[in-house]
Formats: sequence, C-alpha cells, structure tokens
Amino acid sequence: MEAAKEKGEASGAAGHAGSEPSLEELLRSLDLSGDDIDGLFVAKAEVEALKESARWMAVMRLLTPSPFSATSLKKMMKFAWAPAHEVSFRDIEENKFLVQANCLGDWKKITEQGPWLFRDHGLLIEKYDESCRAVAVELNRIHAWVQIHDVPELYRKRDLITGVATRIGEVIAVDMNNMGLEGGDFVRVRVWLDVRKSLTRRAGQKARSSAS
Repeated sequence: MEAAKEKGEASGAAGHAGSEPSLEELLRSLDLSGDDIDGLFVAKAEVEALKESARWMAVMRLLTPSPFSATSLKKMMKFAWAPAHEVSFRDIEENKFLVQANCLGDWKKITEQGPWLFRDHGLLIEKYDESCRAVAVELNRIHAWVQIHDVPELYRKRDLITGVATRIGEVIAVDMNNMGLEGGDFVRVRVWLDVRKSLTRRAGQKARSSAS
C-alpha cells in the first residue's frame, strides 16, 4: 500500500509539472508596451555602456512611393559613402532603416554631406540619439546646396544672405568662398528642405527706405 501511495504521489506531481508552462513559453507570452519599458530600471553604468554601443546612428528613408530593392539601396549607399569602416543597416519597417557607422568621420559624412540619391530619389536621413524609438523619428526633410543668383554687391553679406535663405528652408551654412569677384553671380547656401512643401524658386530682398 505504501509503495502504491508513493507511486500515486509521484504520478500526481509529474502531471502537475507537465501542466506548467516552460520558460520559453513564458518569454513568448510577454507583451511589453512602451509604458512597461519606461518603468524598467537600468543602472547608470549600464546606460553608459548601452550608449557607447549605440552611438553614431541615423535613421533613413527613400523619398519615393514606388517599390524598390532595399538590398540594392544599401549596397549603393555603401558605395557612395565609401566609409573608412564597416557600416551596418537594420530594417525598422517598410522603407525605413537604421544605419550605424563605426567612427565619427563616417557618421558625419553620412548625415551631413550629400544630398544622397538612389535612382534619382532623395534619401532622407536624420541623426538618431536613441532617446526615442527609431520608428518614431520623423523623416520629412533633406539638406541640399542651393544657389541664390543676382545678388547685388551691396547685399553680399552673410546676415543678409541668411535672411533671404530662410525663405527657402532652415539654413545650415552659407558659402562665403564663392563671393569674390571671380565667384560668379550667385551665392551658395546649404539648407534643410521640407519635402512636404513646394520648392521656393524665387527669394528677393527689398531695401527699406529710411524715414526723413
């Protein structure tokens, strides 16, 4: 009788254990939301280590509604950027990619030079500081060099040209090296262009008459 009892208890324990989910099943059942993640505690030292491994990142999107080969895009961009070190990509969603450089020089070239084109379509790139989800980064602008022609000599001053350029887009830089007598009849300005807006073809400046 005693042996039978022990056997029965063992059988019951085995049956109970079989009904419990495995660790793998428990992990699969986790459905963490953004609020849950915000509540997680990470030590400061670990945060610094995470930042170190997640630096020199950017998010990019190709400005086109047409389908394209993501593989070809990545290969072409690597060729155009000619990075000194390896550059990696990760697909975030359709036509949205996370790109990471392995040195500051490559990262600045990717994010600050250009504009970069793929099959005549502009590549929208924003620096990513990892402070939010990469999928939430808005990609609505592209930087480009534009020319402002027929600038009178009297108005060829950085602050005045910057004022005119703000009508085109957010000013990044003004090229003062093109403003000599041999520089041509235009001034070069680097601006952020909002792709949701029409391009500004004319931007004039009028002199204010002083009151007598």
